[in-house]
Amino acid sequence: MTLDFLRQLFLDDPATTIKTGLRFVHFIALALGLGGATLLDLMLFRFFLCRRIGHETFSVFLFSTRIIDNGLRVLWLSGIGFLIFYAMTDVAKLANPKVHAKFVIVTILTLNGIFIHRYILPTLQGQVGRALFDGFTASQRAVFVVSASVSVVSWYVPVALGVFSQLNNTVPALTILSVYLLMILLAIVVMNLVTRLACPSVEKPTLIPGE
Repeated sequence: MTLDFLRQLFLDDPATTIKTGLRFVHFIALALGLGGATLLDLMLFRFFLCRRIGHETFSVFLFSTRIIDNGLRVLWLSGIGFLIFYAMTDVAKLANPKVHAKFVIVTILTLNGIFIHRYILPTLQGQVGRALFDGFTASQRAVFVVSASVSVVSWYVPVALGVFSQLNNTVPALTILSVYLLMILLAIVVMNLVTRLACPSVEKPTLIPGE
């Protein structure tokens, strides 16, 4: 196999090459985000929920969030690349309801990511040396559970949308988003049950003497 053959293979059909390249980058971004989000949830249950949060494990947690952030940035860049590509080559594909639903989901994922950096991570850092929910009120605990549920579901659903081509131009965006919302609600219920059953001792906030 010569270099001329490879050059011809990729340059004879530049549109296909560009589309394949975008798809490759897009799935790399999804892999980074999905893997990172899954790892964070596993870390929360394994190392943070019932144990004292150590500085080293928090550092690993923080590093994983940066991987997810980079995955999300690449996901946006490759997604915008797809929109530009289809606008120039096949405008009809921009009307695909799956594309619209995915745009909404990734937007929600981005907003949740901003919330995680501004509230979740600083709060989690303040818990170093204590268990995750030690001293938390019910509302504070709910915020963590909801944010974690939104994060993991919002990574799995775009992967599913990218894999199942049967959804192209067949299922309305509202239906996809309704299923997405139901999955988030289910994840919230499951996470609540798991955290309460795993560590019932952290149900009540720690009282400070004199309060």
